[in-house]
Amino acid sequence: MSLIENIPYKKSFIVKDDLSLLGKSQTISISKYLCGDIYDRYYLRVNTKDDNNNPLDQGYLYFYLDFEKRKSEFIGVKISQEYRNCGLASLLISVWIQFCLDEGFLNLQTISKQRKPFVLYLLKKYEFELRNLTTYRTSTRTVHICKKENEDRKCIMFENKQEENRFRNSNIMKTDNYRIIGKEEQNISILDSVVLYTPYFLQDQEKAYQKSLQFYNSKR
Repeated sequence: MSLIENIPYKKSFIVKDDLSLLGKSQTISISKYLCGDIYDRYYLRVNTKDDNNNPLDQGYLYFYLDFEKRKSEFIGVKISQEYRNCGLASLLISVWIQFCLDEGFLNLQTISKQRKPFVLYLLKKYEFELRNLTTYRTSTRTVHICKKENEDRKCIMFENKQEENRFRNSNIMKTDNYRIIGKEEQNISILDSVVLYTPYFLQDQEKAYQKSLQFYNSKR
């Protein structure tokens, strides 16, 4: 039996403690929770300490592990508002990829319910892709990641107006900082495209591992 499979519920175990970000040291721990799903949920949490040495939660990534199929499914990642846009989501993804591949979970994918455009855009940078590339032009759930000229902030553009309205009324739109633009917007370049509610699969384990290791080492 795997030691990971047998870790106690709700107990945290440190997996990384040699990180530094924004002038503060970071610790990443893993924990397991019973959630009523088919599989237990595993969490990778990143924490730091304040000036009084009190722990501060910065964010987490959660996922499933299928020990028979040696598969891991990425559920989502959440970063505290005050720590966004400083690389913590990439850090957690890189640690998740390293952890899974090191433990022999070679089949990595997202759950089919994943609907955060920027998260999927980030995962694509780590060698995740759709199984059928024609889905980008056939799906009503295609979203373009865009950038306006002379602006650093990224925005999103929906192919389908109905999907755009559904997204505008979702909790994701209410809690995350998304800017939606229309096709008539000027001076816009499309950086990439993603498809919501569609699983993405790890395509190249070696490339993903090396990219993850490179990013992780940049934060040590």
